[in-house]
Amino acid sequence: MKVFISWSGNKSHKVALVFREWLPSVIQSIEPYVSSEDIDKGARWSTDIAKELENSTFGLLCVTKENLNAPWLSFEAGALSKTMDKSLVSPFLFDIKRSEVNGPILQFQSTIFEKEDIKKLLNSMNKACGEGCISNTMLEKAFDVWYPTLECDLLALKDISDDSEENANAPAPKIHTAEILEEILELSRNNQKLLRNPEPKTIESIEEIKKLVAEQHVRNEKNNELRRMSRNLHPMFIEEILHVPPRAGKNYWGLLMVLGLLRNDLPWIYDLGKELIDILKSTSNKEDKQEAIETFRMMMETSLEHPMMREFYGTRKDLMFVKEFPYIVNRYLEDVSITE
Repeated sequence: MKVFISWSGNKSHKVALVFREWLPSVIQSIEPYVSSEDIDKGARWSTDIAKELENSTFGLLCVTKENLNAPWLSFEAGALSKTMDKSLVSPFLFDIKRSEVNGPILQFQSTIFEKEDIKKLLNSMNKACGEGCISNTMLEKAFDVWYPTLECDLLALKDISDDSEENANAPAPKIHTAEILEEILELSRNNQKLLRNPEPKTIESIEEIKKLVAEQHVRNEKNNELRRMSRNLHPMFIEEILHVPPRAGKNYWGLLMVLGLLRNDLPWIYDLGKELIDILKSTSNKEDKQEAIETFRMMMETSLEHPMMREFYGTRKDLMFVKEFPYIVNRYLEDVSITE
């Protein structure tokens, strides 16, 4: 399991290094990451850190009085809260009280420099290891063996401050700012190049999308044209459709074709009509078939002859043919009910 150890400042850095060496001694499956030690030479520090933030399972923030309001620590704290559950991020408060903490770090459950509190931290890390975790008994024994080492190393850092001679020789923080600005500038230049000269694959993708949109537009136009044609049919044409295909063999092709004219505007009539055809073609008795016919008639009359529906269709010239539809189909169903 990868543990991202965040630090800012000299003392915080040394605390981070102590945990980097100590954690795998207690839980062997832990892989600590400290940016100053684990970034390969020549690699882009911003890209490497972003990758580790994304791939880490647990986050440990090394907080001191000196770096409490450090922008970089706040940035990494915010990044960790977005990539993992807050219960898997813990600020380690070194030489600072919980009451002194403020800012983004307050959202996390902190750990203080006390044996029992650090043991709770190790328990949380062990649970987060999943299959790589060790038993509670082994964890208890390993923690008791290695805690004195951690305590000794951390106590040795108590008197170190961020303005020590060693820190004075360290690179100035403005170097980090310069690197950030350089990274942003390079990304901006790359984006400009891409806009001026798009990659061939990008152009191909755009052209493919345009082609698909055009094809869909043509299909929609064809469908709309077919719908307009079906709505403008003369009632006599519907009568012909119903009776031209013979009902020999009980196929009811004509009824199915006529119902298809209503499929888009009145789909419930189409669905119920399909059910009616299935019943008429089945071996059901005469009473069941007659009941199915009456049910379809009632639905058709309610949908097409109700005053409110007539008001709606009467204002639409492209749907005028449906006013005659119930009478034509009813005459057809009367023949069906007599012969069946």
